[in-house]
Amino acid sequence: MRGTRTQHDILCAIAEEVCLLPDAPIGDVLTGTCLAAVRSRFCGLASLVSHIAPGLPRTAAPAGDLPATVHAAAARLCDPGVSNTDAASLAMAAVNSLLPPPAEDATMPGQELLLARGKGKNVAVVGHFPFVEALRTACAKLWVLEKRPRPGDTDASLAGEILPQADLVAVTGTTLLNGTLAGLLSSCRPDAFVVMLGPTTPFARALFDCGIDVLAGCDVPDPEAALAGIRAGKCFKGLSGVRQIAWVRPGAAV
Repeated sequence: MRGTRTQHDILCAIAEEVCLLPDAPIGDVLTGTCLAAVRSRFCGLASLVSHIAPGLPRTAAPAGDLPATVHAAAARLCDPGVSNTDAASLAMAAVNSLLPPPAEDATMPGQELLLARGKGKNVAVVGHFPFVEALRTACAKLWVLEKRPRPGDTDASLAGEILPQADLVAVTGTTLLNGTLAGLLSSCRPDAFVVMLGPTTPFARALFDCGIDVLAGCDVPDPEAALAGIRAGKCFKGLSGVRQIAWVRPGAAV
């Protein structure tokens, strides 16, 4: 149920779901300017905390910051000491490298879903995504909540006042890394439609149980192209070899 789980509960539920899958050894580990990538059964991505929050320390030796298997890496999500660090980014990329793309997926960018669902609605977006200006023209009201607000944004510290007014709430998957997701969910109305989006987003059913209606993440059908782009310093918007997927909670109407 939305708003009843702590951040630790949410992360441990994801880790437990991952550990029900057959374990896999961790292969390639790569950090670029914006993203971390880990290869095991699949190629998993996650945004780097140090890119989202400049001033935090970068991971000096990414390969040495992960254990040998995905199950062991997933367990690190439950360690409060890794929250809001690049170690959390690497652990989530490892999780995403083992979770399979949903069988009932829809090949659709999260922004398209938000534009369709947000028409005429009051919408709150946590994180300044590149598509927010297009979304602004479709919504009755749009709030963009940001820790580092740009012109037109609202300071993220006001989330407790803004989110109860929103019919549709979009949160970045990086809220799993920086410790903020549980608090955001607790501020959403019970009838609000909640979407998590971005490359960090894990395809974990546990997040549906926490009150999220759509997981708008990605898979990586061409890992070599994606890794080359990350190595070159590209962020997700300019990355090749990836496919955006929107996975809707069973029973939720889009």
